[in-house]
Amino acid sequence: MDIAFAIYSFTVMFIVVDPIANVPVFLSILEGFRPESRRYIIRKAVITAAIVLLIFTFSGRFIFEYLGIEMYSFKIAGGILLFIIAVEMLFGRRSKTTSSKEEEDEAKARDDVAATPLAVPLLTGPGAITTGIVLYNTATETGEELTVIGSILLVFLLAYFILTRSSGIFRALGYVGTRVVVRVMGLLLSAIAVQFVVTGIKEAMNIA
Repeated sequence: MDIAFAIYSFTVMFIVVDPIANVPVFLSILEGFRPESRRYIIRKAVITAAIVLLIFTFSGRFIFEYLGIEMYSFKIAGGILLFIIAVEMLFGRRSKTTSSKEEEDEAKARDDVAATPLAVPLLTGPGAITTGIVLYNTATETGEELTVIGSILLVFLLAYFILTRSSGIFRALGYVGTRVVVRVMGLLLSAIAVQFVVTGIKEAMNIA
């Protein structure tokens, strides 16, 4: 197994899923639920998000082949999307690719908030789907493909651990601390997004 690729795929997925930035959102949506209900909803949300992401990660290649889309085109488009998300993180704005304030307010009055908006699009949004597809199709051997799958599962395992302890984490970091972490992750994500675009352009030029 390529250790460098394993670290890279895990780091990218963790930054894009970004469970730390979702801590205050989850607290807001689940504030009216009892502790045991919160854990159940978070567990259901994390499992749903992981399944959705894995499905898109596996099927992305076949969708592109059916539509006649080259992977380098998707890397460029995905890099641009990730860069937009990174800029929003750097400036401390909620990404428009996650969920709106109206959706969150509506979710508070619903019985089942696990699937939407908690699982999709808060945990598994367009950025996570793009990253999963690109990483999986970047893998050059079965071991690296399994590494991407393992990275996704590990990220959501950590997401469950973080979100089930969201109250304590938010108290420890505070609003300012949470924003600082989000901005640092946004900076890292912007560099990853640029690399996606550069790689896509290089591949397109080699084919041309």
